[in-house]
Amino acid sequence: MKNKFLLASVITTIVLFVLNAIMYVSFLKDFFQNHPAVSPEFMKQLYRSDDQLIIWAIILSSVAIGCLVTTVIYWSGARTFINGLKSGFIFAILFLFSVDFGLLGSTNNFTIAGAFADIICSTTTVTLSCAVAAWILGKKKPN
Repeated sequence: MKNKFLLASVITTIVLFVLNAIMYVSFLKDFFQNHPAVSPEFMKQLYRSDDQLIIWAIILSSVAIGCLVTTVIYWSGARTFINGLKSGFIFAILFLFSVDFGLLGSTNNFTIAGAFADIICSTTTVTLSCAVAAWILGKKKPN
């Protein structure tokens, strides 16, 4: 089971990273630029440009959430894609409500619209990643 868990963690990390990148590029980047919580000048100070990204930190963050998702699904007992969707949705919606509304309530970086946009997009990506983790964890060894 350790090898299957490790494999699921790696694949889940990759799937979640790719889904988040697609969601950000296709929707969230423009949404947050069109619905800023702060002035454009402050936004330039707040966010790093592409050439200033700290790659190791992004990788570490991706691995951590991939392992968290896999651990939650492992503990939930979900071993099929559909059960992963169900367990994943519950985890994702609760996790993202806590993060996004915590940020909304404690920073000037979020608007209500931004919080809901992030919750919708991120719940989708985390839920799908949970389903992938459950599917991998439930796969039987070939004979």
